[in-house]
Amino acid sequence: MPRSTTRLLATVAACALISTPAVAQNILNGDLTFELGHNAQKSRNFKHISTSLGTTFDSGLGLQFDMSVGKYEGINSTSPSAGLHVFYSPDTTWAVGAFVLAEDQRPGNYAYMGLEAVYNTGDFRGEVYAAYRHDYAANFHGERYGVEMAYAPANWNGFGVFGGAHGETGLPTGSKSIAYLGADYRFANSTKLALTVGRTDQGETVATLGYQIQFGNGATFSRRHSQGVFDGY
Repeated sequence: MPRSTTRLLATVAACALISTPAVAQNILNGDLTFELGHNAQKSRNFKHISTSLGTTFDSGLGLQFDMSVGKYEGINSTSPSAGLHVFYSPDTTWAVGAFVLAEDQRPGNYAYMGLEAVYNTGDFRGEVYAAYRHDYAANFHGERYGVEMAYAPANWNGFGVFGGAHGETGLPTGSKSIAYLGADYRFANSTKLALTVGRTDQGETVATLGYQIQFGNGATFSRRHSQGVFDGY
């Protein structure tokens, strides 16, 4: 991804984040997430910052913008990514949409185009997606897909559990996948602390500690970029 594009996206996100509290509550929904993690088998640490901002109009049509940057120890690239979701959500319970995602995964630059759906009752949340990947540096095209679920009933007093699985095909190294489980605690000030443990198809164990700040009702859809779905793979 060109540096000028990354700077422009960062400026847009920063302007949105410094909006007044009233605007953030009534117009913008999203989150800002900080993560630190460790891949036990590779003895490698990683860090990750990501954000989403979006809104739903009275017609039910909505937009969501995602941006992230992350770093794996011993790897030069900071893996910037940016995504856009266009969706239809007639109420707060469900939404269906399409998304595009661009990310720098050196030595290649990838673009993803996919479909997604989410069902959210407040206590339970389930989400699925599938996307086609276009490789701009070579001819390694493929697919990315996944499912995520979370359960946090009101009588658990802020505690919740979640899990999911993601896969990708046609990469230069072949296919890859990860499955994970986690637990979180949601504070009264719209922030959340989460611990995730995952297992890759290579037999690697990945653990991540994350802290999330929620804006408004939170992001409609999860982010689809590589470090977001595959953590420290």
